[in-house]
Amino acid sequence: MGCLNKISLARAGITEVHFLPFNPVKKGTAITYIDYSGNWHRSSKGAPGQIIDFCELKGDARKRAHEIIDNFANRGLHSLAAGRQAVPEKNKESAGSPWEFVGLLPLFQPPRHDSAETIRKALDRVNGKMITGDQLAIGKETGRRLGMGPNMYPSSSFLSQSKDESITSIPFDELIEKADGFASVFPRKSILILFRQRDLLLTT
Repeated sequence: MGCLNKISLARAGITEVHFLPFNPVKKGTAITYIDYSGNWHRSSKGAPGQIIDFCELKGDARKRAHEIIDNFANRGLHSLAAGRQAVPEKNKESAGSPWEFVGLLPLFQPPRHDSAETIRKALDRVNGKMITGDQLAIGKETGRRLGMGPNMYPSSSFLSQSKDESITSIPFDELIEKADGFASVFPRKSILILFRQRDLLLTT
């Protein structure tokens, strides 16, 4: 597989009709465009789970996609998925044809070179926890790289949604004290609940 040596070549011969900037709720971005033959298309890239659902992957294809995502995550790599569809109605408001899954891309986003030292100094003074929206496997690898420790839990563990009995059996306050951090956290929901519940623990 090759790659383009100029970004401008990616849009050569197409006319942009509509661009949807990245949306943190929908976790993706999309473009509707007209190709050199006058046909309309829409492409999207974003969080793998979102694109997989758009494309309605099922069975072995869905299983294989998640295996690849997990494999990337275990190596500390984020995943980016891409999908596409035809828009035969030639209308930017059209829902278009069924989505086609294009594939997955690994992304390496290493911590800044000075992050580990900064965090080490902070941990000498406070008991810090990592809170990240990344997958659990990526959170563990990032924690290891930063010297924070790999003892991470999914956000579901403090939302009483965890299916792991080894976690649900641990008292909430003890779980927070033992954890190096929490992964798969969505700021508008989980972080507020975490600190709200934590505050209750401190005042009761």
